[in-house]
Amino acid sequence: MARYFRIHADYVGRLGTGVGVFVAVDHLRRAGRLSEAEEALYFDIDDWFREALPNPPFYADGNTVGAVTWFKPEGSAHFAGRLDALRGLLTAHGVAHRRTVSDDPGRIVYEDDHQVGAVPRVRRPPTPLPAGTVLGPTTPGSKRHLGGRATGRPEG
Repeated sequence: MARYFRIHADYVGRLGTGVGVFVAVDHLRRAGRLSEAEEALYFDIDDWFREALPNPPFYADGNTVGAVTWFKPEGSAHFAGRLDALRGLLTAHGVAHRRTVSDDPGRIVYEDDHQVGAVPRVRRPPTPLPAGTVLGPTTPGSKRHLGGRATGRPEG
């Protein structure tokens, strides 16, 4: 059994790897493609992970080291269903994605009981983003305040 796994979209982002599941769903949210119920589900899951897992310190400076997080399979059963729900959102909106496993995710720069942060050994050039993808700065903490009602974006 591989030591680490990550769920990511097939398109390659600025870090030279497939965009992680949380960022890929947030791209859908920013583009206004999630329904109100889908957006609420995403916020609930994102908030749950923010409370349940430590935030790797490399995110404090905007991840200038370029690390990518990978989950450890042991102990991940309590959050597997939440990851599956995020994958369901990607599937519902036609975003190709996969679960990748590895014994060597790169140079590990962070580790806790549930995840590692690794600098990839190989980076690929970014690919074109899916049509309608909206980029923006990463938001620390909960994103709930950015929802449709908070932004004045039409809901539904």
